[in-house]
This record gives sequence, structure tokens and C-alpha cells, in this order.
Amino acid sequence: MEPHLLMLGFLSFTIVPGCWAELCLYDPPEVPNATFKALSYKNGTILNCECKRGFRRLNELVYMACLGNSWSNNCQCTSNSHDNSREQVTPQPEGQKEQQTTDTQKSTQSVYQENLAGHCREPPPWRHEDTKRIYHFVEGQIVLYTCIQGYKALQRGPAISICKTVCGEIRWTHPQLTCVDEKEHHQFLASEESQGSRNSFPESEASCPTPNTDFSQLTEATTTMETFVFTKEYQVAVASCIFLLLSILLLSGFTWQHRWRKSRRTI
Repeated sequence: MEPHLLMLGFLSFTIVPGCWAELCLYDPPEVPNATFKALSYKNGTILNCECKRGFRRLNELVYMACLGNSWSNNCQCTSNSHDNSREQVTPQPEGQKEQQTTDTQKSTQSVYQENLAGHCREPPPWRHEDTKRIYHFVEGQIVLYTCIQGYKALQRGPAISICKTVCGEIRWTHPQLTCVDEKEHHQFLASEESQGSRNSFPESEASCPTPNTDFSQLTEATTTMETFVFTKEYQVAVASCIFLLLSILLLSGFTWQHRWRKSRRTI
């Protein structure tokens, strides 16, 4: 059974055999002068089969997915030109083919046999693969950040980002990592030590508004709306009374004038 991608409004799910995984809609956060990498990939992760310029996907294999502890499908790229003579390989004897296939299977098994349950290792590269890999991570995925060459890490917490549910929505946590130039590293150490851990607190507690705040805001908005409605209704009532009074006065005037003219004719 092949995995499928399901879109429901703003929610995305990947459906794999025995798994219903919710995708992380955005990429992990960017940290200046740092890169991130997943040491393992959770079950349901999808990798696009991208080819470098001048090549296209073979057999319409759009993606490969992590199922259990191995990757489904194998991405393959072929040249866009009709002349594929450079891509042709000299046929090998049957015995050599079988030996090569067996060696490949053994190497693949040795790579994946150390996998955790429900996780996959980095998928092997394929020929003419694009330089940048595009992953679609699922909830629970962890990525590790490291500073690029020439920079050192200043961190108050783990240099990782986790895709998880925060305040009712799935998003990436922000890694507690800052990468500074090696030449300026000692200047930042003093300021970091003076700050200590006063800024380090769980993101879920810092980012989520408290229920009391929401309730007070809702109460204030309700009171304002009620005052506005009351004022509007009062104005309408006053205008109606004035209009009714003027109508009565005008009608009384017409009645008195009519009676006066009638009595004058009689005389």
C-alpha cells in the first residue's frame, strides 16, 4: 500500500499503512550561521524525488516515504534529451550482477538494522539528484542545529527544534542557539553568563496566553458591546417618542382647525 497525502483545509495529513501522521506545514526555523539536520526520520516523513537541471524523474516517482524503518520506492532521474548514450551502462555478466545485488542488499540492511522502531535513517543518494533535499516532516520530528565553519555556538538550552502541538496548533519550537564569529566568541561569553537562565523558560508557557487574560478581554468586549447596544436602543426610543408627540400635536391642530371652521359656518 502506497502512502497518500491528504489536505483538509489548512491541515495536512500523510496516510501510510497503519499510520495517520499530521504534517508540519512549515520548515524548521532558520538560525543565522547554522544548519539543521535530522539524525533519524519519523514514520510518515516524505522526501521529494528532485532531479538536477537537465534531468527528470523516471516512472513518475514523485516522492519516497518512511514506512516503518525503511524508505519506500527509489528515486530515479533520467536525462531530458533523447540521446541517452552517455547514460547507458555496459551489460555485466549474470554472476557479477547477482553478486553486486547481494552486496547492495547487505549494505542496506546494515544501515537500517540499527534504526529505532518507526524511524528511518538518511535515505541514500540517487544518481543526478538535486543539490537540495525537500522533506515533509511529521509531528514529533526532531532536528539538530550546528554552527557552520568559522562560527561557535552560544546556547542556553538544547540546540534542537521539535515539531509539536503548541497552544493547539502544530509548529516548530525555536532552538536555543546563537552562532557567533570565532574571533568575537569571547566577547559574547560575558554577556551570556550575566544573563544566566532568566530568559530560558518553556516555549509552551511563554507563547500561550493565559485563560484569565482571554476571559477578561472577552468580558471587556462583551460589556462594551452591551453599552453600545443600550445607547443605540435609547436613542431610537427617544426619537420615537418625539416623533409620536409631534404627530399627536399636529393631528390635534388639524382637528381643532376643522371644528373652528365648522362652527363659524353655522353662525
